[in-house]
Amino acid sequence: MKRSSLAWYVAVACLGGSLCVSSVVQADSPTTVKASSIVTTTVTTQAEQEALKQKQQYQADTETMGLLWMRTSAEYRALAYQGYNVALNLVKMAVADPSHQRKPLAIVLDADETVVDNTKLMGESIANGNGRFDAPWWRAAVHKGESRAMPGAVEFLNEVHKQGVEIFYVSNRYAPVNLDVTIQNFKELGFPSVDKDHVLLFEKDSDKQPRFDMIAKKYYVVLYMGDNAGDFPIGTKGKTLAERNGIIDAHKEDFGTTFVVFPNPAYGSWVSALAKGYQNLSPEEQKQVNNQYLQQ
Repeated sequence: MKRSSLAWYVAVACLGGSLCVSSVVQADSPTTVKASSIVTTTVTTQAEQEALKQKQQYQADTETMGLLWMRTSAEYRALAYQGYNVALNLVKMAVADPSHQRKPLAIVLDADETVVDNTKLMGESIANGNGRFDAPWWRAAVHKGESRAMPGAVEFLNEVHKQGVEIFYVSNRYAPVNLDVTIQNFKELGFPSVDKDHVLLFEKDSDKQPRFDMIAKKYYVVLYMGDNAGDFPIGTKGKTLAERNGIIDAHKEDFGTTFVVFPNPAYGSWVSALAKGYQNLSPEEQKQVNNQYLQQ
């Protein structure tokens, strides 16, 4: 393994709390640094911290234009309204269709960047030089309770509720630490059907399919909505870039009829699909991957 690559893994592990500073492994040897080597330990730790800072800044730089588009463009707002308009038309058609009356109707939707907007929080982080939206960052962001409603989301959700259709928010926010604050935030935004039966967060499995299946046992799901291929019951979790695109092509007739997708160029599974371990590559290695796809 390259020295630079190992430094990234060590830095990420430190961030996640899985490595202790007093037990740093040197890149050239599997031997743990002895306690007497206090100067070496300090230098190594500072180098790791600087490497992580550089990586955070690089990711912030690469995400800036996509996030600016989400934060400022009329086109992004238009796509949100378009998505909700398509979805509402599908709901009304289903309500009027007697063939669907064997089960109660429901819609299943993601939360972040589907009905709630976190771009201000992400923008603040990027402006401060950190583009790594990892689990600790998301937990801190969620606990601020400052997620905003996307344009048209409140009106759409309340109209669906008025139509007598159940609403299930299936999100990969981590339930044990985020459920209560998520419910509180959604209620403050004016979303309907916000309780522990309808807000289904990630507990043991980040694959949403088991939660989809649980809902489908009792309800006829009119449509699925999300900003990530994993928000739809098509089996893209853990797939490569080519496999994901192939799955989408196989379901091309479902988009706009059963699935409604919202744009998100800032983050998502599409990033990790660029290369194995993409998020843990050095900036130089990520640039190589990026340029490869840009020039294909």
